Amino acid sequence: MVSSVPRQPPAATTFTGHRGRQVDRDLIGWADTVLAMDRTVLAALQDLATPPDLPKLRLYLDGQDVPDPYGGDTTTFAAVVDAGADRHL
Repeated sequence: MVSSVPRQPPAATTFTGHRGRQVDRDLIGWADTVLAMDRTVLAALQDLATPPDLPKLRLYLDGQDVPDPYGGDTTTFAAVVDAGADRHL
């Protein structure tokens, strides 16, 4: 069952100073783990990565794509959050 209550980050979460950045080979090399939200993104990352960095790449939900909620309503976004909530929230 999906709740219609909008999800909020925990009170201690802050994104101050966070900046988005295009993934490149150097960033993959720097990272310990790179999580892709779906198989299409994973394939693009695999094409970009060097062979020694390939083991760092994996799907966020271990073998399952995370649906893209863009354009959806609050319920759609809540369902996507719920799909991974037991992992990171």
